[in-house]
Parts: sequence; structure tokens; C-alpha cells
Amino acid sequence: MPRKYTVSEAVLERNRKGGKAVHATLDAYVKRIVDRAPELTDEQIEKLRPLLRPVNGGSAE
Repeated sequence: MPRKYTVSEAVLERNRKGGKAVHATLDAYVKRIVDRAPELTDEQIEKLRPLLRPVNGGSAE
């Protein structure tokens, strides 16, 4: 289960008074940032593919 990081009541109240959008959890903040990020280009995907490939053998080098 993901850990929830909550914002203190003082920060929530300050944000409410300032009219800012309040993000009560770190998960919500990260989701908002990821959702507005542009899609990866084909070139970026090709650069990332070897970095994210599963490692065979399990020995650390």
C-alpha cells in the first residue's frame, strides 16, 4: 500500500485562504505533474528502452 504524505492543517488553511489548489497527498501532486507531462517521442523511447530492460543473471558489476 502506498504511503500517504499529508499536508499540515496550517498549510491547508493558508492555501484555502490564498485560493490555491490544495494537494493533500504527495500521490495527488505527483499524479498532477505526470498527467500534464507531454508524451515521449519515439527517439526518447528508444534511448530509454535499454536502460529499462530487465537484467539477466543477477550479478552486480
